[in-house]
Amino acid sequence: MRTTTETSLVPVQWSEQCIVVTPDLRGSQDVSMDQVNDVLARATVNWTKFTASCNGIILSSRPAYKVLDVAADGIPAVIFRNDVWARPGHAPHDPSAIGLTTVMYVNTPGQPGDGTILDADIELNNVNYTFVIEPSRTDARPGTELADLENTLTHELGHVQGLAHTCWDHVTDTPPLDNTGNPIPDCNDPDLPELITDATMYPYATMEGETSKRNLTPDDVAGVCDVYQPLAGKLSCYPQIDGGGCAAVPSGRGSSRGTARAPIAATTAALLAAALLARR
Repeated sequence: MRTTTETSLVPVQWSEQCIVVTPDLRGSQDVSMDQVNDVLARATVNWTKFTASCNGIILSSRPAYKVLDVAADGIPAVIFRNDVWARPGHAPHDPSAIGLTTVMYVNTPGQPGDGTILDADIELNNVNYTFVIEPSRTDARPGTELADLENTLTHELGHVQGLAHTCWDHVTDTPPLDNTGNPIPDCNDPDLPELITDATMYPYATMEGETSKRNLTPDDVAGVCDVYQPLAGKLSCYPQIDGGGCAAVPSGRGSSRGTARAPIAATTAALLAAALLARR
């Protein structure tokens, strides 16, 4: 299932192939910065390993080097919220959410470039959850639950590439449509098939410290390949302006306004809180 623009329902996608994700230098209260860098590197390589055969997005990471936050700055970032589970100056996020990805995309219905992703930033809930590397060996801080960092990042990186959830989590008023034009299944359906519930992009962690989302399923890989394989040979990698490596450099930037949950049709760029991974 792909994330789409709210106005024209165009699937969002990058116009460049190399996407470099960088942690915020402030890091996590639970995990060392070296561990954050290592886990993020594993999660990005895991996606690229499976999608390389279809010329999908090339995800990679680099170590933290400066303070970052949710912003249309062309640097896909990972930000741990250690004190307040909210974007500065915004309403609090759902406390059950372990992670949330905000995707910034071009919103120009009917015009070339509509749906092009400009940036995507991941926020991690280090207020209500204790992030760990090996859940079986760690105790949660008082008043929190365990959350496996690699499990969470692997899921959220799917949203960075433009993937949506495998079932309708009722964040929207109506269920999104799948690639065949049919409404996706309701997450509350007790008889959901394993194809949906076993996928990395299933929106819930079914147990404390879950690690199953580290392992991509064919459905997750197909979600990336279906969009990017037809673009094989048409996408390029560009030098990242701020630092080394390569990353997606938007071909047309616009202002980014609005709340995290509501894309604004009148602006060139829109914000969409594409997804969250929550405990159920």
